[in-house]
Amino acid sequence: MGHMLGDTVMDILARQHRMRGRPTLWVPGLDAAGLATQVEVRRRLLKQGTLLEDLPRAQALAEIEKWREEHERRIVLQARAGGFSLDWSRFRYSMDPGCVRATREVFLRLYRDGLLYRGERMINWDPKLRTAISDLEVIHADEEATLLYVRYPWADGRPGGIEVATVRPETIFGDVAVAVHPEDPRHAADVGRRVRVPLTGRVVPVVADPAIDPTFGAGALKVTPRHDLVDYEVAQRHPELASPPDILDDRARLAGPWVPPAYQGLEIGAAREKAIEELDAGGLLVRQEPYRHSVARSERSDAPVEPRISTQWFVRMQGLAAPVVGAVRRGEIRIHPDRWERTFFRWMEGIQDWCISRQVLWGHAIPVYYCQTCGRETVAVEPPRECAHCGARDLRADPDVLDTWFTSWLWPFLALGWPDRTADLERYYPTNVLVTGRDIMFFWVARMMMAGYYFTGARPFADVCFTGMLRDAHGHRMSKHLGNSPDPLDVMREWGADAMRFGLVFPNPTDEDGQFGPATLEGARNFLTKTWNLARFTLAYVPPGTAAPVGPPPIGPASALENRWILSRFRRTSEEVDRALEEFAPTRAATALHGFVWHDLADRYVEIAKDALGGKRGEAAQREARATLLFVVERCLRRLHPFVPHVTEELWHALPHSGDLLATAPWPAPTEAPADPPSEIEMESVLEAIRLLRNLRSEEHIPPEMIPRAWIRPAGPEIARVLAAERTTVERLARVRGVSLLEREAPVPDGVGSRVAPLGECYLERPPATISETRALEREREKLAGLLAKARGRLEDAGFRARAPPEVVRDVEGKARDLEERIRRIDEHLKMGASPPSTP
Repeated sequence: MGHMLGDTVMDILARQHRMRGRPTLWVPGLDAAGLATQVEVRRRLLKQGTLLEDLPRAQALAEIEKWREEHERRIVLQARAGGFSLDWSRFRYSMDPGCVRATREVFLRLYRDGLLYRGERMINWDPKLRTAISDLEVIHADEEATLLYVRYPWADGRPGGIEVATVRPETIFGDVAVAVHPEDPRHAADVGRRVRVPLTGRVVPVVADPAIDPTFGAGALKVTPRHDLVDYEVAQRHPELASPPDILDDRARLAGPWVPPAYQGLEIGAAREKAIEELDAGGLLVRQEPYRHSVARSERSDAPVEPRISTQWFVRMQGLAAPVVGAVRRGEIRIHPDRWERTFFRWMEGIQDWCISRQVLWGHAIPVYYCQTCGRETVAVEPPRECAHCGARDLRADPDVLDTWFTSWLWPFLALGWPDRTADLERYYPTNVLVTGRDIMFFWVARMMMAGYYFTGARPFADVCFTGMLRDAHGHRMSKHLGNSPDPLDVMREWGADAMRFGLVFPNPTDEDGQFGPATLEGARNFLTKTWNLARFTLAYVPPGTAAPVGPPPIGPASALENRWILSRFRRTSEEVDRALEEFAPTRAATALHGFVWHDLADRYVEIAKDALGGKRGEAAQREARATLLFVVERCLRRLHPFVPHVTEELWHALPHSGDLLATAPWPAPTEAPADPPSEIEMESVLEAIRLLRNLRSEEHIPPEMIPRAWIRPAGPEIARVLAAERTTVERLARVRGVSLLEREAPVPDGVGSRVAPLGECYLERPPATISETRALEREREKLAGLLAKARGRLEDAGFRARAPPEVVRDVEGKARDLEERIRRIDEHLKMGASPPSTP
């Protein structure tokens, strides 16, 4: 569903640009999703009782390819069912032959330019899948744990030692130091001393480092550089420390020369329990306490991620990042919404080298070959037959594959045929717009910017539009992995593609996180039904042979107010829609269209214009109303088309139209309709009068069959003029009769309910009260009189006024005044014999 959100926003932009007559290309494509795909295949095989890792390489790859083909068909079917206007003749797959060649050429160029290197770095390791994973594939969540306070004895044999807090006692075998903050007075005298590592007997120093948080535990940290990023950085700043071996293997089992025999091969949980028992037995476990902390887990396998120093391939990123930061600061590339710029700059300016190698089967092979004779490496686009350095033929290919993003970061120009100078590349690159989720801002978007400037010398796109995250009814992020994201095909079968599309952009802003479910879809379907019924209603007033509207009918001061008003409102709405889409705010555009079509056009204009449409105001008024309705409805279908293409295409063909497809019809210009602000002000007075009188009908409990008389005392002469001219409309829609406009000094009519508003004062004839209503009023008066007596008694009590806080006294005084007013109104109604008043 997240892809459906992004695709819907992209299609809105693409269809609108196409209708504006601009050359518009939207290239469809799929990436290999290396690790993610392999995880899904592994999961499917496990259900069949087979472990992917037990299969021969060729068979495992065949299973992955089978899964890919199935899901490619399904993804394409989802996109086609959604009505996304992609150019399927240009479909690309990130492992097609052209992409393979481009990926290998990029690797070679970066290698030759000194931006690629192979080395040891701290990476995220998934011990279940046994591969390095990107930061994107790591989920951080708070979990309950036990914080242990362990005493590291002084190496010189003196009593005591230094207290170290840890949640991972099983990694104690990899410790090379204990670190404290240099400004922590508790440990100032300890720096430079040596301690003995529990369970090992090894002696390590106490060092000072500013990375240590003195408020954590007792202010001392065990330094295990092979298995913690902070510890690794501490060790880098202290080259005098020993260089330890790994103490965990690739399955996160204890192993290595520093691990005692009794712990070799133990999994982390078992090793932790054993370490706690031995520390306690040795008198080194000072205390334990519950502790909640952030734990990193693999999004793909849910296994706890192990920071691990590993030999991997990396891209040097700082030099690639600098031009991109400058481009965004200059506005050469714009980020929407711009609140994400600060996050973007913070990450870009602190960028780390990118680990691009993965220890999985599925992906682009790393194009590196190691000579078994001279030991040097050869990097080549095509597999070499001999070593580039010594000519030997005994070469071993690098066993790893490239991170999926290493191909995806080339997408804006790769999809257009790069590295060849194709016609598409010449015409459409640089591209205009990228729409994507903000969760891959760094891992895809920023890298595409870097690749664009480095490999083509130009920005890859001018605007980046970030969408938010869809959430389920419980507020959880929708995810295929979590299983709470419905299949878009199922959603479309139940609700329709257009209801899904509109529900994705309205009412929740596309750039914010929001819930998506049946309530949203039902609202979208109701809007489509409203639009459908509006078009059917319009058809009833379109005589056979009516031509497609080339513009609105001639409108002048003598034209009906409702026609002048709806055309002016259409122009104002059109301007807001265009402005919103230019600013990449599709929800704002959808909101404007929804409000105009549902409320202004269907609920107000159609009801007001029914008499004219039916010929009750004469032939000229009928022609003008029918032409106005057809013009506005036809243009609304055009403006709605990018949002809901299926329904609008169908309805447009049912109406008089010009052209073969609504999809290629011209985008209507706001200036087609005349701007008439006075008519909007005048109509607001009419609509306000109708609202006030309808509310009075409800408050006064007037039965549906009764048509009461009404009076209005206008607030000014201009309002009086408008209401006099539109008296028939007010009477018909408010279901009242004989609306009289009162002069300023005229008395209030007898037996009426009233409302006061900026428009003026409205009065409505009340029906005679029934016996039961009168008795109910008398009971209510008796109850209120008792409450008033109590309030007055408190206020007359001098002691109450002296002791109570002023705000309490004011509260009782206010209640007394309210009760007096309510009793006064009941007395008035009882005197008039009218129906019960509403509570003010």
